[in-house]
Amino acid sequence: MEIIIIILSTVILSTSLFIFWVAKGGFNKKYLYTDNIVLFIVASVINVGIYNLIKMPLWVITPFISGFIVLIFFIALFFYRFFRNPKRQIPGDKNDIVSPADGRIIYIKELEKDQIPVSVKKKRIASIKEITKTDILEQPCYLIGIAMTLFDVHYNRAPIDGKVIMVKHTPGSSIGLNTPESTLVNERNTTVIQREDGVMVGVVQIAARWVNRCIVMAKEGESLKRGEIFGKIRWGSQADLIIPRNCEILVREGEQVYAGSTIIAKLLED
Repeated sequence: MEIIIIILSTVILSTSLFIFWVAKGGFNKKYLYTDNIVLFIVASVINVGIYNLIKMPLWVITPFISGFIVLIFFIALFFYRFFRNPKRQIPGDKNDIVSPADGRIIYIKELEKDQIPVSVKKKRIASIKEITKTDILEQPCYLIGIAMTLFDVHYNRAPIDGKVIMVKHTPGSSIGLNTPESTLVNERNTTVIQREDGVMVGVVQIAARWVNRCIVMAKEGESLKRGEIFGKIRWGSQADLIIPRNCEILVREGEQVYAGSTIIAKLLED
């Protein structure tokens, strides 16, 4: 009976932790049926083993020891998920624009000519007007926001083949996004890539809570292949993609996308 109680408490603790991050952290629901199952099975085995080896009251093993073991393995899963860099098969052809980041599509906005775009994260607005230092907005375009959770791969990949014509770093703080001025002062990078035929796309990396390291490894003048890694952001964050309006959008809001392997849009032939 004691072992059943230990297992049930471990399942409840693990599942509650994942439900919290799905609801509050934007985690993909699939983790409830993948990582969560792995976590509570491993943690249950360890908790039962501890109980059999070290005689202690049930109220100590549950919830204190069980909770500690679950938390330790959750953190281990986080570090595995966050720092991994899986190989990606790059689908489609040169006219297919791939996602620059792993994450969830939070908005797809149409921007008119000369309109200064803004990035909305958790319904708060952050200016990304530095993008207007290029002529990327001389024609109508789309602004697509991708929210990256702690469990997403945080390497960013080039949406198209082309040359890096601008890398603009805007230094800032990493105050919480629940502070109204946070999205005006947090760190960001804007990278603009141009194809040989003149088509340009922009990627804006925006730092989130406790984040002050948006990194672009690519240099201005460097050529990138579609799907090639050009940067990364530490911890949770957001990547905004700016593409021309003469595209067919192939994703929708709420969809999970993957850097380099999800086709966001297709450029239409003139």
